[in-house]
Amino acid sequence: MKIGARIIKTGIAVTITMFICNTLNLEPAFFGAVSAIVNMQPSILLTIESAKDQVMVHILGVSVGLICGYTLGNHPIIMGLVTILLIYLHIKFNFQSSITMGIIAALFILSSSAEQFLPHALMRTAVIFVGLLVAMLVNITLWPPRYQQQLKEQLQKSNQQIVRYFCQAIQDYVELEDTQPPLRLELKESVHAINKESRKLMNFMRREGELVKPGASEQEDWLALAEKLIDYNQSLLRKADRVYEILPPRFERRLQLGSPPIAPSFRVILELLASSCNTITRVNEKILSVIIDGAAVEPEEINEEYWEKLTQAIEQFQADPNNIDYVHPLLDIAVTANEIKWASRQAKKLLADIVQQTTDSHEN
Repeated sequence: MKIGARIIKTGIAVTITMFICNTLNLEPAFFGAVSAIVNMQPSILLTIESAKDQVMVHILGVSVGLICGYTLGNHPIIMGLVTILLIYLHIKFNFQSSITMGIIAALFILSSSAEQFLPHALMRTAVIFVGLLVAMLVNITLWPPRYQQQLKEQLQKSNQQIVRYFCQAIQDYVELEDTQPPLRLELKESVHAINKESRKLMNFMRREGELVKPGASEQEDWLALAEKLIDYNQSLLRKADRVYEILPPRFERRLQLGSPPIAPSFRVILELLASSCNTITRVNEKILSVIIDGAAVEPEEINEEYWEKLTQAIEQFQADPNNIDYVHPLLDIAVTANEIKWASRQAKKLLADIVQQTTDSHEN
């Protein structure tokens, strides 16, 4: 198992919390350690938000415990009713943190004698707040999360995998003949999840930047580029999914026709479609080199030569007298070619926008 910074920071936070509680005679110190563990979140922003929520949950638990203790007593039935009430209030106020700590606070108070209700409440609050503060300070000062580096790695991984997924969809379409087409459902789920993770990291970094470094225009400019790439990736995923949607109907039509051999004129079209991924892969590698490495690259012009060749191949296929049923194949080709055309042109447009934005940012 890999021991990362967060695990080490959690251990440090627990140690400091226990030391402070023991030094100040704050009991039970165990609750402070639990508070520190719960509040050691993967980001500074989440740590602060979690701390706010935990404070509210704790205040709610202590308040209900004191009010019910002084007015109704500390009978076991009262403890059960307090538990139900706290869960109801937790849901009503939509607190994100678990209500468990609030219930424990209330029951801790009610488990003591009436004259100890308030001292126990104050002691319990002090212990919890020590854990919260220690966790926040440790998370902020020791190895704060490096979201930009994490996001760069995630962007590179997600874009490369999504481009491969798209090209795999084109390849599966091209190679479809007599066997059931693979729909790559596990791969589809994986690449969709990885792009969602990229967007999640980007939002973390943006919100954390507003908290830690407000007004940092350079980071905002880079995040704008990252967001453009994530949006492109998401659209490319939908295009690949669309190609996979036409494979089963195409396979069924071929079965109904007796799985005829691929006509030479149609084979030319398929080979042209397969070759398109060379351009898409190349342009996306350039996009990554700019966003990830800050490299200087040249944008690429939109070239009509490929599409002219594809048009000529389609016309030759349509004119072939041996091709009796060419309507359905041409409809499938139209869908696939349209997705390829979008992927290629949008990648070149994105590359041009990124190069221009990077140039403008350096000049300013």
